[in-house]
Formats: sequence, structure tokens, C-alpha cells
Amino acid sequence: MILNKDNRMLRRLVVVCLNNEKIFAHALKRELNVPVEMSIIKEVTNSHEMDEIFNGFAGPFDIILYLMTYESYGVLSTMLTQNENIIKQRALVVIPITINPLKESPVMPFDFFTTLPVISCTGKIQDISERVSKLIKNYLHINLNDVNPLDFENLVKDVLKAYHFKEIMTCYSDHVNFGYDMMCSYLREADGVKDNWLIEVKRIKEGRFTIRYIDTLIKQSRSHYPTDSKVMLVTNGILTSVIVDYIENLQNEQDMSIYIVDGWKLCNLIALNDNLMKEYFPYE
Repeated sequence: MILNKDNRMLRRLVVVCLNNEKIFAHALKRELNVPVEMSIIKEVTNSHEMDEIFNGFAGPFDIILYLMTYESYGVLSTMLTQNENIIKQRALVVIPITINPLKESPVMPFDFFTTLPVISCTGKIQDISERVSKLIKNYLHINLNDVNPLDFENLVKDVLKAYHFKEIMTCYSDHVNFGYDMMCSYLREADGVKDNWLIEVKRIKEGRFTIRYIDTLIKQSRSHYPTDSKVMLVTNGILTSVIVDYIENLQNEQDMSIYIVDGWKLCNLIALNDNLMKEYFPYE
């Protein structure tokens, strides 16, 4: 199976499910139209077994499909939540799929701040596999390190637009540095409150993210902006567990909040949006 001229291929594809869903998992795996060296189905019964699966993988050329049907949603979604830190720290490509061709699937809402890119599918197995295959191919073709610095800033701006941030403005010119790269607003659907955001964009060579970038972000002046503004750092780098712990301790000491969109999170947001894929990572 040829994906495109450079023939990007998955190393491993794992379909995770409960025992009574293995027949459906086999049908889905058989229908998927993606180039892969090895694909397997893993039955899980507890979080320990999930740990073993996640600890043996690393993205983006290893992808885990996490099937949750109408019947298994409660058990499997709990296991998934318990393993979110491992998924983030190892930058795993885990695609949770709420799926049932006969009944209404459970709905897990997805927005900019959702941890994992959950997709909900109903209908024929062929339609479901087509949608999942498309998403997998998207992941295979995203390489943030190939994006030059100027295009990376434009990409970040377009990601914010795609996920309903408004009033996006650049905060610098050739002569003045205002401390942050962008400012924007976001209306929270849950409570109708509009948040102001200050955005710092850091494209890092080869994804080497250091504590120094966090310290710089903390020290930047907010005097030019509304006092209630929240701070977001968007980067192509991946946060290590050491940096995550450092940020948590720093936020507690400084009594402030920083939302981090690292390369793992950014890839998730891009892969789910066909317009972003066509603009920045076309392959069809």
C-alpha cells in the first residue's frame, strides 16, 4: 500500500480493546488503509496492562487506537484518564475512538484544551475505517521541525483561529518588543466567560526545550496587557517530566498559571483539522 511518493509508514499499530470487542477490532484493523510494518490487537483488563502497552511505545510512527464502545466506555475511559500523564510525557499518539455501529456512541467533547484527540464514530465499518485512516495519515505527515520560524508563527496563529480564539493580534514590530508574540481572546462555552490570552511562540531547533524558556516567560512584563490575561506558551518542543515538575512548582510559588501547548499537543490539534493539514502539511 503506497501512501504517497515518500511512502511514510507506521512502525506499529496497536488496537486496544476489551475481550468482547475483539471481533470488531479485527474488522477495523482489516479495513484500515494505512501502510504499517506491524499491527496487533491488545486486550486490556486493568490499568497495569495499559501501563505496559504505553511504556513500550513512542510516537509518531507508533500509533495506538483506543476503542471504546457503548458498553465499554465507562471502564476504558477511566483507564485512559489514569494514564494521561504517561501519554503526555512519552508524547504517544493515542487516538481514543468512541465507536458503535448500531447505537449512539458516547460523546466526549473535544476543544482546544482537551488532552486527547477523541473522535466519535457511528455507521458502517468502512466509513469508520476511512475516517481513522485519514487521521493516522495526517499524523504521519506532520513534522513541526520542518516548518521555518516565520511559517511556524503563522501556523500557531491559524491553529488558534481554527479552535475559535478571537481578536488575534501580533504584539511586536521591527522596532518594539512588547514581551509576547500574540494576544487574543477565547470564549469558554461552559460558562460564557471570555478569557484574555498572551501567547509566546517558541520554535526550538530539533525540539530541545529547556527550563530557560520557562524562566524567560515568567519574567516578561505584563504591563502592556490586561491584568487578568492568561499566559500560553506554544512550542514545537516536547516537555520532559523534569520540565513539567518544574513548571508545576514554579506556578505554585509564583501564584500564576501557564498553559503549555508543546509539540505533542500541537500535532494533535493539527491532525484533527483538514484545513490546517492542507495548508501546512499537504500530501494528497
